[in-house]
Amino acid sequence: MKPIINPAVPNLPLATKDYESLYQEQLNNTLRLYFNQLNNLNSVLIGSTGGAFLQFPNGAWHQDGYTTLAVSLTNTSTTPIQVASTAGFLSAGALIIGSELIKYTGKTATTFTGITRGAYGSSQASHTAGVYVAEAQPVPSSTTELVVSLTATDTANGIDLDPTDITKVVAAVAGYYNIQFSAQLLTFDSSIDNVTLWFRQNGVDVPYSAGIVSIPAIHGGKPGAAIVSWNLVMALNAGDYFQLIMASDSGNTVAATYPPGTAPVHPASPSIILTATFVSALYT
Repeated sequence: MKPIINPAVPNLPLATKDYESLYQEQLNNTLRLYFNQLNNLNSVLIGSTGGAFLQFPNGAWHQDGYTTLAVSLTNTSTTPIQVASTAGFLSAGALIIGSELIKYTGKTATTFTGITRGAYGSSQASHTAGVYVAEAQPVPSSTTELVVSLTATDTANGIDLDPTDITKVVAAVAGYYNIQFSAQLLTFDSSIDNVTLWFRQNGVDVPYSAGIVSIPAIHGGKPGAAIVSWNLVMALNAGDYFQLIMASDSGNTVAATYPPGTAPVHPASPSIILTATFVSALYT
């Protein structure tokens, strides 16, 4: 593939007072070289691989905190939960260990503190050291809402998380952006739960951005689960931000990370994935 080379403005020779064929030849050669460079540039851009050379603002983020249990838990323990590391977890939220959801209100480098067992409709259970501990973002009832946090940046070019608020994605370049997300939702509730998801821009709900999904009830001892996704195109000025918002009917649904698996072998599955890709400059 040919690289894109932006041709420099030609340095035209100074005109002579009287007509000289040498000057005319030099001028023609300079212009010919410049127009040839422009033609080469156009041929690269409009060719079958032209888009491969263009750079657009884009970003991708996710939330997938998971670790392993360092010390076994009884089914009644409310002492701090000791793990290999709490890196990548929010400062407060919920954990999923096996088939139990556990609230926590704080953390250190290797413990979760302020523990409430059997949360969000799940049942307390004992857990053996070495099992996976994954993060879950609780989706509150419809009287409140979850503003989704994103702790991991996969790529950020011209659009990125606000360094002081990881719920906000901020555009550095004005334009139309195609915004896509996926959310992995589960519930231990005995009834189907409806979850509403929508976007907010600069603190204001985006019209027509909401959708409602049904999360199956617990069945066969396994939580009801669904992965949902859609996209929309949003106009952003430089400095604008957007957020992903959720609320549920029961308040017992969580956005949950699945740790790596062995049957079949698979990598960790993030609770939330969010991407933003520049589509076009704003029309004026």
